[in-house]
Amino acid sequence: MPYHILTRESVLEYVRGHPLFDTAFNPGAALESEEIGDGNLNLVFRVLERGGERSVLVKQALPYLRVAGEGWPLSKARAGFEARALEQQHRAAPGRVPRPVWFDEEMAVNAMEDLHFHTVMRAPMVARVQFPELGYTVGRFLANTLFATSDFALPSAEKKRLSAQFLNLELCELSEALIFTEPFYVAPSRNRYSPALELEVGQLHRDTELRSRVAHLKYRFMTQAQALLHGDLHTGSLMATLPDTNQADARAQGDIRIIDPEFAFFGPMGFDVGLFMANLLLNAVAQGGHAPDLLERQNYRAYLLKQLLECWRSFESGFLTRFETARSPSWLEPEFQKSFLNSVFQDSVGFAGCEMIRRTIGFAHVLDLESIPDPLERVKAERGALELGRALIRSHQKIESIRALERILLEHLSLEHSAHEVSP
Repeated sequence: MPYHILTRESVLEYVRGHPLFDTAFNPGAALESEEIGDGNLNLVFRVLERGGERSVLVKQALPYLRVAGEGWPLSKARAGFEARALEQQHRAAPGRVPRPVWFDEEMAVNAMEDLHFHTVMRAPMVARVQFPELGYTVGRFLANTLFATSDFALPSAEKKRLSAQFLNLELCELSEALIFTEPFYVAPSRNRYSPALELEVGQLHRDTELRSRVAHLKYRFMTQAQALLHGDLHTGSLMATLPDTNQADARAQGDIRIIDPEFAFFGPMGFDVGLFMANLLLNAVAQGGHAPDLLERQNYRAYLLKQLLECWRSFESGFLTRFETARSPSWLEPEFQKSFLNSVFQDSVGFAGCEMIRRTIGFAHVLDLESIPDPLERVKAERGALELGRALIRSHQKIESIRALERILLEHLSLEHSAHEVSP
């Protein structure tokens, strides 16, 4: 079928005519659809049996960046990267990503499990919903998927062949520009920020030491093909069932899934970890504008910090366990393992700082900050995000332990008296 952009009506015809229709729906089933996508890149439809329980999610890549319109062309090939990434992630961490149903290269469509019990996590977290074991779940997912696609788990030739399938050139170039270049230079850029931040942005652009550290991080992003990354792991790429639901169904007990890996590529492991950390911290900083009650604000910030620490600890312990299955005796050396994980940790901290800054003054912002109703409180939170982002970038090569990072975050989040709540 030649490529054409699907609509709520035409997606039904498309699904009915697909050769794998019978694997997803009962034969002859009447279907209905709804468009549910609200992301920056793609069209997303839910197609379901009328009066039945079966449904699939149909995700189509557009030939342009949806958030920017047709004036920003973008290759549809990202749908293939997502399909291959979902296949790898589903194999390494079953039950943590949507189950793939089919991939249609010509139509740039991924059909997958419909997580209709789930909701995207960013908005509920802005509203201070607590998801049990969020940090642990993400950390263990990353340990499993990153190890499984690394040189530690795969023969060298197999890993190289796999990495060749993920030359995600266009989206990598987009990340290089939007995360590591444009926010730190006056021009050329697509940066967007409040005029009230002009002083802070000017100081950042003149900070040659900071820009040098960012250049090192950018170089690692471009050259360290350690494992297959998700590539865009933020709270908008996570879905979960709400933990406070009254449903008795097991699917309603805070099940967490990782979605949208179209930015997948082989890169430094700390990039995925750092992006998740950064988005927890952006939420924590933004709570000053969302939760006027001091105790409520502090409690949720303590929860977020706990999830960040548990993410790293879960990743580290999971990776050490997986090291026991490494293919080469070289990877069994304790000092090597310690040094390697320390480098991943330091990368994570630096990448987190870059993500905080670009989500504040770069092209793509986050709901956490953008939805603060009071303009003065929003600018205050944005200044806090810039300050913490700069601190993480400046210190990432010096931080030797998760405890040291915890101390920095306690200070910046005004949680000096809550340390006992976030440390094991």
